[in-house]
Amino acid sequence: MKKVLFLLVLFSSLVFANERVLLNVIKNVSIPNVENTIKNAKILQKDLNAQNFTNFLQSWKKVEALYFAGDLNEDFLDTPRYIDVFNNLKEDLNSQMKMVIESKDEVNVALFKNSFKTINALEYVMFNDNHISQREKDLSVAILNSMISHLEDINEVYKDYLVSKPKDEKWENALIINTLIASSYRLKEWRIGNASGNSSKFKNDAKNERAEYFLSQNSFAAIDAILDAHKQIVLKNKYYDFAGFALDKGAAIQLLMAVDNIDEMKNELKTLPKDDFTNANKLFTNAKDLHNAYYVSLIEQLSIVGKILDADGD
Repeated sequence: MKKVLFLLVLFSSLVFANERVLLNVIKNVSIPNVENTIKNAKILQKDLNAQNFTNFLQSWKKVEALYFAGDLNEDFLDTPRYIDVFNNLKEDLNSQMKMVIESKDEVNVALFKNSFKTINALEYVMFNDNHISQREKDLSVAILNSMISHLEDINEVYKDYLVSKPKDEKWENALIINTLIASSYRLKEWRIGNASGNSSKFKNDAKNERAEYFLSQNSFAAIDAILDAHKQIVLKNKYYDFAGFALDKGAAIQLLMAVDNIDEMKNELKTLPKDDFTNANKLFTNAKDLHNAYYVSLIEQLSIVGKILDADGD
């Protein structure tokens, strides 16, 4: 019955078929997600506690998972890396942030590297021990100021696109599915596979320390937020959305497969001890199924060409 109802709701999208999917996604998903992240960053600045950090990182993961701004304006292609360097940094950031904390330099001088002003650096500053010193508070506020500035830039890109001459509609729709594909790949390989020992890079070598937010124990929370972001795209909304577009292309079954995979992953997360990837083989399999639902089934039905994915970076 659930599936039948889902398909019936999808058919209602036909009345909105003259609208552009990406514009509706930016207006109803991208901009609200960015603005919520900015709000949570400012809340965290005022009260540096674990729950506020979790709220901020979960809102940021939604922005990162559905990052279109770099394709809309190439000047902002690398902006996510000024906010988040997970799996994109060869150096030991934690050891460097330890020196930043111990340094007597002024905060803005000590934070001279872009990587020092990311959410990954912030995690170390806040969670390297059980106490946040005044120095760590000052560093945290400065790091958040930097991230807020970049988030405001992203928000402007989205708002500008809404009032500019849009790009080709086929290109826009391809951007959405390819963004989901890239995000699901990183979810599978980086965020689950590397820690669980299922990725090609760390085959049969599970280690929780490789998880994205090991220090703060927020890795599952990040995964859950990414899945929520995907649901913002693949579930039917009142406006003409990606689900409506997929229906128009006869991809209702393929889309439903993706929705089911997301729900399976969210349920599997609940069965595992918090942030323990040592028995996450099923979670990895679920993530692989989700990636294939996008990269094989859905993209084929939509007749869209998928981008070649880099195994180690974006």
